[in-house]
Amino acid sequence: MRDLFQLERRALRVSNLIKQPNNPVLVVTDYIGPLQSGLSRREFIKTGVAVGLLSCLAGCKPSVPSAVKNTQQQTLTSTFTFTPFQAGLLSAVFLQLFPDDGDGPGASDINALGYLEWAMTDPQNIADGDTDFIIQGIGWLDELSREMVSKPYARASRDEQHQVLLKTSHSRQGENWMALLMYYLTEALLLDPIYGGNTDQVGWKWLQHQPGFPRPVPGKTYRDFE
Repeated sequence: MRDLFQLERRALRVSNLIKQPNNPVLVVTDYIGPLQSGLSRREFIKTGVAVGLLSCLAGCKPSVPSAVKNTQQQTLTSTFTFTPFQAGLLSAVFLQLFPDDGDGPGASDINALGYLEWAMTDPQNIADGDTDFIIQGIGWLDELSREMVSKPYARASRDEQHQVLLKTSHSRQGENWMALLMYYLTEALLLDPIYGGNTDQVGWKWLQHQPGFPRPVPGKTYRDFE
């Protein structure tokens, strides 16, 4: 069984996304911090609400529009690398979604970009059209950034980047794109380091999580049994 921690298409962003009362959709707000009650990010993730959400939504992944799947041409490869422009923009987005704010690891600490590049070689992710959708979203976001703040997204200030993401989240495609990135970011935080994320088990240590046994080893990961 594929040992991935999966989120629904309305993925959870613990730093700047909260669920509104009587609204099943997670939306971006101007609220700063994981919860108004003052819980830290780690405390919030470890609450029964967060654990229940992750458990109930196991096996679900943000869906890619069918139009992207139908035109997706990526072939199976053992390696995948984003261009420097794409990597710079994605790194900036990841730091917005999971910042290095002193309350646990940031996106760079868990090697979110490196994990995403590894995940883009997964046959199922390729079949789902994830790579093309992510790359399309990079173009959309950068174009919007140039329109809003007259700068490429990666060169905008942190506050400007936040405002551009806020605008992006108001469209269905933008919301889906951010949810897909959050899905992979969460995998990078929680999966075994053998898959390229969770560097030095930093995500597990932050959450005080004890991994199950046996852990995957080279030659015996989920891909080896597909």
